[in-house]
Amino acid sequence: MFQAVTGGVIALLLSTIAYFLKLLVQDLRQMGKELGKLKEVVVRLQTEQALVKSLLQKADLVNKSRKSRPCA
Repeated sequence: MFQAVTGGVIALLLSTIAYFLKLLVQDLRQMGKELGKLKEVVVRLQTEQALVKSLLQKADLVNKSRKSRPCA
């Protein structure tokens, strides 16, 4: 009788552990997908930042050249 109860408790504990491991694996997979999306967004933002920086540098050069010219 004692062995049957002990076996039942152990089976219940193992099934609970298996359930939580399943949830953990699902969360890790989902987190991997989200990380991929995040990396993609970071690359886009870096590209946009480089574009804006180059545009601002060009505008700054144009403004400096206009200021250095003597007015006629």
